[in-house]
Amino acid sequence: MRRWMVALPLSAAAVALAVCGDPTFVLAQPPAAEEVQFRTADGVRLKGLFHASTKNPAGDPVVMLLYPPGPGNNMTKGDWDGLSKTLTDNGYSVLRFDWRGHGKSTDIEDTDLFWNNPITGSNWNRRYVKHARPAGGKTPIKSDLQAKADFDPKYFPVYVNDIAAARQYLDQRNDNGKANTSSIYVIGAGDAAALGTLWLTAEWQRPAVYPNVNQLGGAAKYEYVPQPLVQPVAGRIEEAGRDVAGVVWLSAGRPATTTEFVVKKWPLLSPRMREMNHTLFLYGGDDDKAATQSKFFYNEVLVAKGNKGLGVKELEQTFLTAVPKTKLSGVALLGKNAEIGTEDTILKYLAARKKDRGDKVVVTRGYTNGYYINPGSFYLQP
Repeated sequence: MRRWMVALPLSAAAVALAVCGDPTFVLAQPPAAEEVQFRTADGVRLKGLFHASTKNPAGDPVVMLLYPPGPGNNMTKGDWDGLSKTLTDNGYSVLRFDWRGHGKSTDIEDTDLFWNNPITGSNWNRRYVKHARPAGGKTPIKSDLQAKADFDPKYFPVYVNDIAAARQYLDQRNDNGKANTSSIYVIGAGDAAALGTLWLTAEWQRPAVYPNVNQLGGAAKYEYVPQPLVQPVAGRIEEAGRDVAGVVWLSAGRPATTTEFVVKKWPLLSPRMREMNHTLFLYGGDDDKAATQSKFFYNEVLVAKGNKGLGVKELEQTFLTAVPKTKLSGVALLGKNAEIGTEDTILKYLAARKKDRGDKVVVTRGYTNGYYINPGSFYLQP
Protein backbone atom coordinates (compact mmCIF):
# COMPACT_ATOMS: atom_id res chain seq x y z
CA MET A 1 0.00 0.00 0.00
CA ARG A 2 1.20 3.45 -0.81
CA ARG A 3 2.07 5.31 2.35
CA TRP A 4 2.00 9.04 2.85
CA MET A 5 3.92 11.02 5.38
CA VAL A 6 3.93 10.79 9.15
CA ALA A 7 3.20 13.92 11.14
CA LEU A 8 6.08 15.86 12.56
CA PRO A 9 5.18 18.66 15.01
CA LEU A 10 7.24 21.77 14.85
CA SER A 11 9.42 22.27 17.93
CA ALA A 12 9.20 25.56 19.80
CA ALA A 13 12.25 27.51 20.88
CA ALA A 14 13.55 26.25 24.22
CA VAL A 15 13.22 28.58 27.18
CA ALA A 16 15.52 28.03 30.16
CA LEU A 17 14.40 29.07 33.63
CA ALA A 18 17.15 29.83 36.10
CA VAL A 19 16.82 28.15 39.49
CA CYS A 20 18.06 29.10 42.97
CA GLY A 21 15.41 31.78 43.31
CA ASP A 22 16.43 33.73 40.21
CA PRO A 23 13.23 34.28 38.16
CA THR A 24 15.09 35.42 35.02
CA PHE A 25 14.07 33.69 31.80
CA VAL A 26 16.86 33.02 29.32
CA LEU A 27 15.89 32.44 25.70
CA ALA A 28 18.10 29.78 24.14
CA GLN A 29 19.38 31.21 20.87
CA PRO A 30 20.24 28.96 17.92
CA PRO A 31 23.82 29.24 16.67
CA ALA A 32 24.36 31.89 14.03
CA ALA A 33 24.81 30.72 10.47
CA GLU A 34 28.45 30.12 9.62
CA GLU A 35 29.79 31.88 6.55
CA VAL A 36 31.61 29.29 4.46
CA GLN A 37 33.46 29.14 1.16
CA PHE A 38 34.68 26.36 -1.06
CA ARG A 39 36.17 26.02 -4.52
CA THR A 40 34.80 24.33 -7.61
CA ALA A 41 36.97 21.94 -9.60
CA ASP A 42 37.47 24.65 -12.24
CA GLY A 43 38.66 27.29 -9.79
CA VAL A 44 35.61 29.38 -8.83
CA ARG A 45 35.30 30.42 -5.18
CA LEU A 46 31.72 29.81 -3.98
CA LYS A 47 30.36 31.39 -0.82
CA GLY A 48 27.50 30.21 1.31
CA LEU A 49 26.01 29.70 4.77
CA PHE A 50 26.06 26.60 6.93
CA HIS A 51 23.33 26.29 9.54
CA ALA A 52 24.18 23.61 12.10
CA SER A 53 21.42 21.44 13.54
CA THR A 54 20.43 22.55 17.03
CA LYS A 55 20.26 18.91 18.13
CA ASN A 56 23.25 16.82 16.99
CA PRO A 57 25.28 18.56 14.26
CA ALA A 58 27.78 15.71 13.96
CA GLY A 59 25.15 13.04 13.41
CA ASP A 60 22.02 14.69 12.03
CA PRO A 61 21.23 14.67 8.28
CA VAL A 62 22.24 17.54 6.01
CA VAL A 63 19.96 19.50 3.66
CA MET A 64 21.24 21.35 0.59
CA LEU A 65 19.10 24.28 -0.55
CA LEU A 66 19.18 25.19 -4.25
CA TYR A 67 17.56 28.33 -5.59
CA PRO A 68 17.07 28.71 -9.37
CA PRO A 69 20.13 30.30 -11.00
CA GLY A 70 19.55 33.39 -13.08
CA PRO A 71 20.24 37.13 -13.26
CA GLY A 72 19.33 38.86 -10.01
CA ASN A 73 18.86 35.65 -8.01
CA ASN A 74 20.85 34.79 -4.91
CA MET A 75 20.51 32.75 -1.74
CA THR A 76 18.84 35.63 0.15
CA LYS A 77 15.88 35.98 -2.24
CA GLY A 78 12.87 34.25 -0.70
CA ASP A 79 12.40 32.83 2.78
CA TRP A 80 15.34 30.42 2.79
CA ASP A 81 16.24 31.86 6.22
CA GLY A 82 12.93 30.76 7.67
CA LEU A 83 13.17 27.31 6.10
CA SER A 84 16.73 26.93 7.38
CA LYS A 85 15.65 27.72 10.95
CA THR A 86 12.72 25.33 10.73
CA LEU A 87 15.02 22.57 9.52
CA THR A 88 17.76 23.15 12.10
CA ASP A 89 15.19 23.21 14.90
CA ASN A 90 14.00 19.81 13.73
CA GLY A 91 17.35 18.06 13.57
CA TYR A 92 18.80 18.90 10.14
CA SER A 93 21.92 20.86 9.28
CA VAL A 94 21.59 23.11 6.22
CA LEU A 95 23.95 24.31 3.50
CA ARG A 96 22.95 27.00 1.06
CA PHE A 97 25.27 28.75 -1.34
CA ASP A 98 25.42 31.16 -4.25
CA TRP A 99 26.00 29.74 -7.71
CA ARG A 100 29.01 31.00 -9.67
CA GLY A 101 28.37 34.56 -10.78
CA HIS A 102 25.56 35.02 -8.24
CA GLY A 103 25.52 36.90 -4.95
CA LYS A 104 28.97 36.77 -3.39
CA SER A 105 30.27 33.89 -5.54
CA THR A 106 32.01 36.03 -8.15
CA ASP A 107 35.71 35.28 -7.75
CA ILE A 108 37.68 33.09 -10.13
CA GLU A 109 40.44 31.98 -7.80
CA ASP A 110 42.43 30.12 -10.47
CA THR A 111 42.01 31.85 -13.83
CA ASP A 112 44.28 29.47 -15.73
CA LEU A 113 42.31 26.48 -14.50
CA PHE A 114 39.00 28.17 -15.22
CA TRP A 115 39.74 29.04 -18.83
CA ASN A 116 41.92 26.10 -19.82
CA ASN A 117 40.81 22.94 -18.02
CA PRO A 118 39.71 20.13 -20.38
CA ILE A 119 36.20 19.63 -18.91
CA THR A 120 34.62 23.09 -18.56
CA GLY A 121 37.40 25.39 -19.77
CA SER A 122 37.71 25.62 -23.53
CA ASN A 123 34.36 23.90 -24.20
CA TRP A 124 32.09 25.89 -21.88
CA ASN A 125 33.78 28.71 -19.97
CA ARG A 126 35.51 30.25 -22.98
CA ARG A 127 32.49 29.80 -25.20
CA TYR A 128 29.67 31.01 -22.95
CA VAL A 129 31.25 33.38 -20.43
CA LYS A 130 31.44 36.72 -22.20
CA HIS A 131 34.85 38.31 -22.71
CA ALA A 132 36.34 34.84 -22.39
CA ARG A 133 37.82 34.56 -25.85
CA PRO A 134 41.56 35.20 -25.71
CA ALA A 135 42.91 38.16 -27.63
CA GLY A 136 46.16 37.70 -29.51
CA GLY A 137 46.46 34.12 -28.33
CA LYS A 138 46.80 35.12 -24.69
CA THR A 139 44.88 33.48 -21.86
CA PRO A 140 42.05 35.72 -20.64
CA ILE A 141 42.75 37.32 -17.29
CA LYS A 142 39.17 38.18 -16.30
CA SER A 143 38.90 37.10 -12.66
CA ASP A 144 35.35 37.89 -11.65
CA LEU A 145 31.93 36.72 -12.77
CA GLN A 146 28.50 38.32 -12.87
CA ALA A 147 25.73 36.12 -14.19
CA LYS A 148 23.63 39.04 -15.40
CA ALA A 149 26.41 40.44 -17.55
CA ASP A 150 28.61 37.48 -18.36
CA PHE A 151 26.71 34.22 -18.86
CA ASP A 152 24.99 32.96 -21.97
CA PRO A 153 21.86 30.89 -21.11
CA LYS A 154 23.52 27.88 -22.75
CA TYR A 155 26.03 27.90 -19.89
CA PHE A 156 23.40 26.43 -17.53
CA PRO A 157 24.73 22.82 -17.40
CA VAL A 158 28.07 23.94 -15.94
CA TYR A 159 26.31 24.95 -12.70
CA VAL A 160 26.12 21.25 -11.83
CA ASN A 161 29.79 21.52 -10.90
CA ASP A 162 28.80 23.95 -8.15
CA ILE A 163 26.58 21.29 -6.57
CA ALA A 164 29.47 18.82 -6.83
CA ALA A 165 31.69 21.33 -4.99
CA ALA A 166 29.02 21.79 -2.30
CA ARG A 167 28.80 18.02 -1.80
CA GLN A 168 32.57 17.78 -1.53
CA TYR A 169 32.58 20.58 1.05
CA LEU A 170 29.97 18.72 3.08
CA ASP A 171 32.02 15.53 2.84
CA GLN A 172 35.00 17.41 4.25
CA ARG A 173 32.87 18.62 7.17
CA ASN A 174 31.74 15.02 7.55
CA ASP A 175 35.34 13.82 7.78
CA ASN A 176 36.07 16.51 10.39
CA GLY A 177 33.17 15.40 12.61
CA LYS A 178 31.02 18.47 11.83
CA ALA A 179 28.31 16.90 9.63
CA ASN A 180 26.93 13.55 8.51
CA THR A 181 26.73 13.05 4.74
CA SER A 182 25.38 9.52 5.02
CA SER A 183 21.93 11.13 4.77
CA ILE A 184 21.58 14.15 2.49
CA TYR A 185 18.35 15.84 1.48
CA VAL A 186 17.92 18.35 -1.34
CA ILE A 187 15.31 21.11 -1.47
CA GLY A 188 15.24 23.36 -4.50
CA ALA A 189 13.05 25.60 -6.61
CA GLY A 190 12.35 26.21 -10.28
CA ASP A 191 15.08 25.35 -12.76
CA ALA A 192 17.26 24.03 -9.94
CA ALA A 193 15.23 20.84 -10.40
CA ALA A 194 16.92 20.19 -13.75
CA LEU A 195 20.36 20.81 -12.27
CA GLY A 196 19.55 18.66 -9.25
CA THR A 197 18.35 15.80 -11.42
CA LEU A 198 21.55 16.00 -13.45
CA TRP A 199 23.62 16.00 -10.25
CA LEU A 200 21.73 13.01 -8.85
CA THR A 201 22.35 11.13 -12.09
CA ALA A 202 26.07 11.84 -11.73
CA GLU A 203 26.13 10.83 -8.04
CA TRP A 204 25.15 7.31 -9.04
CA GLN A 205 28.24 7.19 -11.24
CA ARG A 206 30.69 8.27 -8.55
CA PRO A 207 32.02 6.29 -5.57
CA ALA A 208 30.85 7.54 -2.18
CA VAL A 209 34.31 6.97 -0.71
CA TYR A 210 37.44 8.14 -2.49
CA PRO A 211 38.80 5.12 -4.39
CA ASN A 212 42.29 3.81 -3.85
CA VAL A 213 44.85 3.72 -6.66
CA ASN A 214 43.96 0.15 -7.60
CA GLN A 215 40.33 1.18 -8.12
CA LEU A 216 41.20 4.07 -10.42
CA GLY A 217 42.03 1.97 -13.43
CA GLY A 218 45.53 3.38 -13.79
CA ALA A 219 44.68 7.05 -13.11
CA ALA A 220 46.58 8.80 -10.33
CA LYS A 221 43.54 10.47 -8.76
CA TYR A 222 39.80 10.83 -9.12
CA GLU A 223 39.22 13.86 -11.35
CA TYR A 224 35.83 13.76 -13.06
CA VAL A 225 32.43 12.07 -13.17
CA PRO A 226 32.03 9.53 -14.64
CA GLN A 227 35.65 8.40 -14.41
CA PRO A 228 36.01 4.71 -15.28
CA LEU A 229 36.71 2.59 -12.24
CA VAL A 230 37.53 -1.05 -11.72
CA GLN A 231 35.92 -3.11 -8.98
CA PRO A 232 37.96 -3.54 -5.79
CA VAL A 233 39.47 -6.92 -5.01
CA ALA A 234 36.88 -7.55 -2.30
CA GLY A 235 33.43 -6.04 -1.87
CA ARG A 236 31.95 -3.42 -4.15
CA ILE A 237 32.06 0.30 -4.77
CA GLU A 238 29.15 2.08 -3.08
CA GLU A 239 27.70 4.83 -5.24
CA ALA A 240 27.43 8.34 -3.82
CA GLY A 241 23.79 8.50 -4.90
CA ARG A 242 22.87 6.14 -2.05
CA ASP A 243 23.54 8.94 0.42
CA VAL A 244 20.67 11.09 -0.91
CA ALA A 245 17.69 10.25 1.29
CA GLY A 246 15.06 12.51 -0.25
CA VAL A 247 14.42 15.42 -2.60
CA VAL A 248 11.82 18.20 -2.63
CA TRP A 249 11.26 20.43 -5.66
CA LEU A 250 9.16 23.58 -5.41
CA SER A 251 7.63 24.25 -8.84
CA ALA A 252 10.15 22.04 -10.64
CA GLY A 253 11.39 23.47 -13.92
CA ARG A 254 14.06 23.36 -16.58
CA PRO A 255 15.48 26.09 -18.82
CA ALA A 256 14.65 26.09 -22.51
CA THR A 257 18.31 25.38 -23.31
CA THR A 258 18.05 21.96 -21.60
CA THR A 259 15.59 19.97 -23.68
CA GLU A 260 12.96 17.55 -22.42
CA PHE A 261 14.58 14.85 -24.55
CA VAL A 262 17.89 15.17 -22.69
CA VAL A 263 16.34 15.35 -19.20
CA LYS A 264 14.30 12.19 -19.84
CA LYS A 265 17.46 10.30 -20.76
CA TRP A 266 19.23 10.91 -17.43
CA PRO A 267 17.37 8.27 -15.40
CA LEU A 268 18.29 5.73 -18.06
CA LEU A 269 21.94 6.33 -17.18
CA SER A 270 21.31 5.85 -13.45
CA PRO A 271 18.12 3.78 -12.93
CA ARG A 272 18.55 3.60 -9.16
CA MET A 273 18.14 7.38 -8.96
CA ARG A 274 14.41 7.12 -9.63
CA GLU A 275 14.06 4.12 -7.34
CA MET A 276 16.07 5.28 -4.32
CA ASN A 277 16.15 9.10 -4.37
CA HIS A 278 12.51 9.57 -3.36
CA THR A 279 11.07 12.91 -4.48
CA LEU A 280 8.23 15.25 -3.55
CA PHE A 281 7.06 17.66 -6.26
CA LEU A 282 5.20 20.63 -4.77
CA TYR A 283 3.53 23.34 -6.85
CA GLY A 284 0.80 25.94 -6.56
CA GLY A 285 -2.55 24.43 -7.48
CA ASP A 286 -3.48 27.45 -9.58
CA ASP A 287 -0.06 27.75 -11.24
CA ASP A 288 -0.58 26.10 -14.62
CA LYS A 289 3.03 26.44 -15.76
CA ALA A 290 4.44 24.89 -12.60
CA ALA A 291 1.84 22.13 -12.76
CA THR A 292 2.87 21.26 -16.31
CA GLN A 293 6.57 21.21 -15.49
CA SER A 294 6.15 19.26 -12.24
CA LYS A 295 4.04 16.67 -14.05
CA PHE A 296 6.71 16.40 -16.72
CA PHE A 297 9.31 15.45 -14.12
CA TYR A 298 6.92 13.15 -12.27
CA ASN A 299 5.36 11.38 -15.24
CA GLU A 300 7.96 11.52 -18.00
CA VAL A 301 11.35 11.80 -16.29
CA LEU A 302 10.85 9.57 -13.25
CA VAL A 303 7.85 7.67 -14.68
CA ALA A 304 6.58 7.62 -11.10
CA LYS A 305 3.37 5.76 -11.90
CA GLY A 306 5.36 3.00 -13.54
CA ASN A 307 4.93 1.31 -16.90
CA LYS A 308 3.98 -2.37 -16.81
CA GLY A 309 4.63 -2.78 -20.51
CA LEU A 310 8.23 -1.70 -20.05
CA GLY A 311 8.68 -3.40 -16.70
CA VAL A 312 9.02 -0.09 -14.85
CA LYS A 313 7.75 -0.26 -11.27
CA GLU A 314 5.63 2.41 -9.61
CA LEU A 315 7.48 4.67 -7.19
CA GLU A 316 5.63 4.36 -3.89
CA GLN A 317 7.37 7.20 -2.07
CA THR A 318 7.59 9.79 -4.85
CA PHE A 319 4.67 12.23 -4.87
CA LEU A 320 3.12 14.99 -6.97
CA THR A 321 1.31 17.42 -4.67
CA ALA A 322 -0.53 20.64 -5.45
CA VAL A 323 -0.69 23.35 -2.80
CA PRO A 324 -4.38 24.31 -3.04
CA LYS A 325 -5.70 27.67 -4.15
CA THR A 326 -2.47 29.52 -4.83
CA LYS A 327 -0.57 30.79 -7.85
CA LEU A 328 2.60 31.23 -5.82
CA SER A 329 5.56 29.59 -7.51
CA GLY A 330 8.99 28.32 -6.53
CA VAL A 331 10.65 30.14 -3.65
CA ALA A 332 7.47 32.19 -3.14
CA LEU A 333 5.81 29.06 -1.72
CA LEU A 334 8.01 29.51 1.36
CA GLY A 335 7.33 31.88 4.24
CA LYS A 336 3.55 31.49 4.31
CA ASN A 337 3.27 28.30 6.28
CA ALA A 338 0.26 29.45 8.28
CA GLU A 339 -1.72 29.98 5.07
CA ILE A 340 -0.51 27.22 2.71
CA GLY A 341 1.58 24.87 4.87
CA THR A 342 4.61 24.41 2.60
CA GLU A 343 7.11 24.06 5.44
CA ASP A 344 4.88 21.61 7.33
CA THR A 345 4.55 19.48 4.21
CA ILE A 346 8.30 19.49 3.65
CA LEU A 347 8.99 18.49 7.25
CA LYS A 348 6.50 15.64 7.12
CA TYR A 349 8.04 14.32 3.93
CA LEU A 350 11.59 14.47 5.28
CA ALA A 351 10.47 12.81 8.51
CA ALA A 352 8.93 9.94 6.57
CA ARG A 353 12.09 9.45 4.55
CA LYS A 354 14.17 9.58 7.73
CA LYS A 355 11.96 6.97 9.39
CA ASP A 356 12.24 4.66 6.38
CA ARG A 357 15.98 5.10 6.21
CA GLY A 358 16.88 4.90 9.89
CA ASP A 359 19.99 6.40 11.42
CA LYS A 360 23.10 6.25 9.27
CA VAL A 361 26.58 6.14 10.72
CA VAL A 362 29.20 8.61 9.61
CA VAL A 363 31.53 7.21 6.92
CA THR A 364 34.87 8.84 6.12
CA ARG A 365 34.74 10.07 2.50
CA GLY A 366 38.33 11.06 1.78
CA TYR A 367 37.65 13.53 -1.04
CA THR A 368 40.31 16.21 -0.54
CA ASN A 369 40.55 17.33 -4.18
CA GLY A 370 37.78 18.75 -6.33
CA TYR A 371 36.25 16.71 -9.14
CA TYR A 372 34.35 17.76 -12.25
CA ILE A 373 31.03 16.56 -13.53
CA ASN A 374 31.44 16.34 -17.28
CA PRO A 375 28.24 17.61 -18.96
CA GLY A 376 29.21 15.85 -22.17
CA SER A 377 28.78 12.45 -20.50
CA PHE A 378 25.12 13.33 -19.83
CA TYR A 379 24.07 14.27 -23.38
CA LEU A 380 24.89 17.97 -22.92
CA GLN A 381 27.12 19.47 -25.54
CA PRO A 382 28.40 23.07 -25.75
